[in-house]
Amino acid sequence: MRSSYQTITIPTLLLSLIPLSHGSAANSTFPKRGLCYIATDHSESDSHIFTTSNSPLTWYYNYSPWPGPSSSLAQWSTEFVPMVHSASDAAASVDTIKAILNGSAGIPLAASSGGGGRGNRVTHVLTFNEPDGDTSTGGTDSAPDHAAQVYIDTILPLRAAPYHLQVSLPATTGSARGLEWLRAFNVSCFRRRPAGGCAFDFVAAHWYGDLAGMASWLGTLHALYPAKPLWVTEFALPAAPAAATQAFFNDSLPYLDALAYVPRYAWFGAFRSSGGDGNEWTGDQVSLFDGHGRLTDLGAGYLGGDKDGFHEGESASNSAAAATAGFATTTMSWTMCLLLACSVVANLGWLL
Repeated sequence: MRSSYQTITIPTLLLSLIPLSHGSAANSTFPKRGLCYIATDHSESDSHIFTTSNSPLTWYYNYSPWPGPSSSLAQWSTEFVPMVHSASDAAASVDTIKAILNGSAGIPLAASSGGGGRGNRVTHVLTFNEPDGDTSTGGTDSAPDHAAQVYIDTILPLRAAPYHLQVSLPATTGSARGLEWLRAFNVSCFRRRPAGGCAFDFVAAHWYGDLAGMASWLGTLHALYPAKPLWVTEFALPAAPAAATQAFFNDSLPYLDALAYVPRYAWFGAFRSSGGDGNEWTGDQVSLFDGHGRLTDLGAGYLGGDKDGFHEGESASNSAAAATAGFATTTMSWTMCLLLACSVVANLGWLL
């Protein structure tokens, strides 16, 4: 018996008593789901809840080429998708993206994007937000022919070495006007660059309306570009009563989760329901936060609800407190295990 106990070393005994620590793997409950984030005065406090270890979100964008705007978003170990917002600011935005990727901007990136460790990954770029729309409603009002030339001059080089980024087709409004803009853009692209036109890697779509309309719009785009994946980068039911908004939310998310040609989507509403964070056109019911920065029923649902540990009324500060408490509990568990291990070793000393 003594010889068998001699094979037990103190390190082995300690390891057998201390609970194993597992790395925080990405929660892939909803791998398509992303964050369409709008910078507000509350960004630093509110955005933290999207970046917790149990968040199901796998990517984000913010209508800007710069990661953030909060520190938690900029340091989030997930994919950031920079946007070249309009043809008018394309050159400056592309220069920013290049500076971020080559390190001259001083923005930390994950190792997979050429950085040295913790930070965002960058592999895709969104282009030209609603170029067919008026600037008063969030569009960028770009003529198709001008947009085509700017795209060829500034966007296409991002697909080549040393960047090798995947870029989107400009994201028009979900309307007949948007469809006409895309057709005119395509004609201009091939007229200006017959060998390939304005090459792109995925389609970016916006939709505001009911589920039947969304299904029709996405089907139309898929028919036009059947070989390309389609991201739904904005969608909601605007200016509708709470019950109708909730019903659309409940129906649209599983619909998109099941749609094979849609690999990513992002709800429009990552802002507070009051205080000027939202806009009159969408209304307050689409908001993921209430007026105090707490998750609405939609906000909790978008983050996976009870299944992923998110509840209506929860705020980023609640999540931070829970994380701190969890760390303290884990630390205490390790300490107690170490004390217990030492006690066992002392009591078994006569065997060693």
